[in-house]
Amino acid sequence: MGEDSRIGILTKYADAKARVKYLRKSISKLEEQDYKLMTTDQGLVSDVVACGKKRRKPLKTVRMTGYDIKRAGRVSAKLAQERCRLQLMEEQLLELLTKAEEYIESIGDIEMRNILSLYYIEDLTWVQVAASMNELYGRKGRKAYTGDSCRKKHDRFSEKN
Repeated sequence: MGEDSRIGILTKYADAKARVKYLRKSISKLEEQDYKLMTTDQGLVSDVVACGKKRRKPLKTVRMTGYDIKRAGRVSAKLAQERCRLQLMEEQLLELLTKAEEYIESIGDIEMRNILSLYYIEDLTWVQVAASMNELYGRKGRKAYTGDSCRKKHDRFSEKN
């Protein structure tokens, strides 16, 4: 594997994961908007219509109220489009996850594998990675992991590979 495909695959995976999260949030907003259009007064439109005329004056006016089909159609179409986009992105995410896991498994240093898995795959912060590493390894003759120590090990590994 080349330089780009090694650590780059992990950052691509992290970026794709963030994109999926964004799309899910966008879909939930659209679903909420669609639900409100269907169940509340937001989907209703009304107009005043003249019934008959005597010269220039209407004989009677009536208020017409109905459901805004065009607006609901636009929201439904956008929702369907976003769901398709999310499905495609999730498929790409699975492919990237497989590549990222294969790359991590190809690393000889088990400690580095754990750090990379926790940071990229589990999406933990450096402080959380350190806490997890301390939990995994305990203090069996080792110094306790800190967020900075995990990040520095990652940075040194990235520079070396």
